[in-house]
Amino acid sequence: MLFPMPRIGQASSRVVSCYVSLLMCECMNHVDRVRNLLWRIRTSDRLPYRGFVHVGRRDDVCIRVCTKLCRHRARARRRVVTTSESVAGRDPRLLEDTHADASPLVPSRLQSELLAMLQRNASTLEFDDMLERVEATVHDAAQRSLLAGSIRAAAAIREQQALQQRRERGLVVVLESAQDLTSIRDLDLVLQAIVRRARQIFASDIGYLTSFDRVRNDFYIRATEGAISERFKNVRVPPDHGICGHVLKYKTPYHSTDYLADHGFAHEQGIDLAIKDEGVQSLLGAPLMVGNLCIGMLCICDRQVRSHAPWEVAMLSTLAAQAAVAIENARLFQEAQVALQRASEANESLHQQANEIETAAEAHEHMTRLVARGSGVVDILNVAATMLGGHIVLLDEAEQPTQRASASRADQADALNDLLSRTDVQDRVHRALTEGRRSGRSYEIDGDTGRRLRVAALMGGDRLLGAMLILTDRAMSATEIRTFERGALVAGVVLLSQERSEREVSGESAAAIRALVSWQQEPFAMLQLRTQPLGLDLEQPLRMIVLSVKDIDIEYALRRMRASIARGTLFEACEGFIVAICPEPGFEALNAALQSTLLADTRLAVVGVTSESMSQIEALPDCFRALKRGIDILRALGRSQQVLPEAMLSMYSLLFEHRQASDVAGFIESTIGEVILYDARRGTDLTGTLLAYLDHAQNAKATADALQIHVNTLRQRLESIDPLLKDWRLSGRFLEVHVALRMQMLRDSVQFGNASRGAAER
Repeated sequence: MLFPMPRIGQASSRVVSCYVSLLMCECMNHVDRVRNLLWRIRTSDRLPYRGFVHVGRRDDVCIRVCTKLCRHRARARRRVVTTSESVAGRDPRLLEDTHADASPLVPSRLQSELLAMLQRNASTLEFDDMLERVEATVHDAAQRSLLAGSIRAAAAIREQQALQQRRERGLVVVLESAQDLTSIRDLDLVLQAIVRRARQIFASDIGYLTSFDRVRNDFYIRATEGAISERFKNVRVPPDHGICGHVLKYKTPYHSTDYLADHGFAHEQGIDLAIKDEGVQSLLGAPLMVGNLCIGMLCICDRQVRSHAPWEVAMLSTLAAQAAVAIENARLFQEAQVALQRASEANESLHQQANEIETAAEAHEHMTRLVARGSGVVDILNVAATMLGGHIVLLDEAEQPTQRASASRADQADALNDLLSRTDVQDRVHRALTEGRRSGRSYEIDGDTGRRLRVAALMGGDRLLGAMLILTDRAMSATEIRTFERGALVAGVVLLSQERSEREVSGESAAAIRALVSWQQEPFAMLQLRTQPLGLDLEQPLRMIVLSVKDIDIEYALRRMRASIARGTLFEACEGFIVAICPEPGFEALNAALQSTLLADTRLAVVGVTSESMSQIEALPDCFRALKRGIDILRALGRSQQVLPEAMLSMYSLLFEHRQASDVAGFIESTIGEVILYDARRGTDLTGTLLAYLDHAQNAKATADALQIHVNTLRQRLESIDPLLKDWRLSGRFLEVHVALRMQMLRDSVQFGNASRGAAER
């Protein structure tokens, strides 16, 4: 900004030298003062312009005026007359202007000048200068008083105009902020705009807005404009310190002209360091009120001493109220959004629950229709697996898998098989079934695979019929769990119904078996009437199997096998044994089912004996008794988990019928005990060599070939046996030694088999 610099006249002794150097800040009031000061110098000295002075904006104002012989305005007036005479010869226009300005003011001329000054929005200093001119040039007291009153009235009008303009600017800012409240949806942008306008309208260095954090119980700066220091931007103010604490406590605006020296509030070192770092000296803060609650503060700051008029406090309070409205509206809008979101989620949840309930009702109706049509438990499992999207396995009362159904990927079946093969998972299933029997609910089992395993007990009265187990990739909802439990309940009903039906069939099958193996066998026609409804044709060759299990396991073994028994095969309990009678073509399938079901379960300790093919039903009673004798000899030998042909045991069963295991062991020890001890001490196999020698009718050459040894080696082994078994070569002892060796071979095979299974289990 350029201002004319006055040119000084050439008077030698009364020359006035004026040098003005001005550095301005941003405040426009200082610019007005400088302009008025230059005008006063020009009018008082009445000198033409010679140069210009640059007025720039700085952080402070420095005005240096060096004057000589012009300290008092009256002396300057007198000096102007002298100076004008000295320069009149050079510039007549200058002399005319000087006399014109120094002429007395008349009311008409004064009114014109006052109107012109009001029109061009003159400053207060210009009115003060005119008042001084009136007092200096008008000597009539009445006229001077009249003119002075006019000047004061014009100055008052000027002040009213300035105040009105400031109010208009404030109202414009308020309207713009109100428009922001309705047009800008981002709360941070609204608050930033309010801070920026507050700083502009008050021409302040810094503007900021603080918000009260209810979680941390302190104030933090939410929006700022004009701040430089990062410490100032990130400062947090406790609720009982600083201007924020004072405003929060009294809920009224607060003004401080020197913050660091102000004792009207409690100081805090961190806050004072931030204020000092930013260079703030004066502050004006207004509370953000929502009802009786203060939620923050709007503040303007200056880096120099400054006082604020009441209208400025009122205007800042209005802007603070708008900021509070914006914050509160944003909070209410956020709460409305949250409530709307929750309502939407609740609606979606209700819709999902309604769908799940409808699906569960459909599943229950579907399963009920299946039960009414007489469908099996597998159909129930398929419906449940399809509804729940998992792999389902039906366990029997011994917690062994019997039936499967899947509506998921094939890898889930493999994963479920792996889980059920683990001992820890089996223990968890057992504990869950124990809890389920008491509560009637299903329980989730931790399978450590990232998948969800759930089991429900199938009850028939107070008795456990089995369990239904499902494996899924996700957690089941409450409705799905109830559907699963309802499926388990329906499956239990189906199993109970099947069990009752099977009992009826089982009774008929058991009666048919008893009639076939009885000594007082019924006529063929009567027997045919018994077996024909069961699918067994007595005119075909028949095979019989007798199995031995513990009495408490007979029913379980029967239920395990019933699912694998084909039509035409009788499989029931009889005289403490499990007896199976089947046609010759179905024997291999029956034997395979036994191997995969009962013999695979080591807890049952099953042993069995099979017969040869029989074409006459009259041979069934004798065959049944022969098979029972074979069972006795296997028990005596400690055999388990084996089914052997009766031909291997016929001789021994006759010899040791109704004998205990101790009797058989005593016979073996008394006959070949020395050879057994010798083999145990030396690690030889003389018992095997002797058994092969006797099996080959004492033919040394055939025995050596069978053992793949030299004949001389065989003779040496036999000579080693002579001192252990005296007179064994006598023909009377051959049979006794041979039987003992055979029994020992059977016993050793049992012990070896048990040892191998134990090692595998370990």
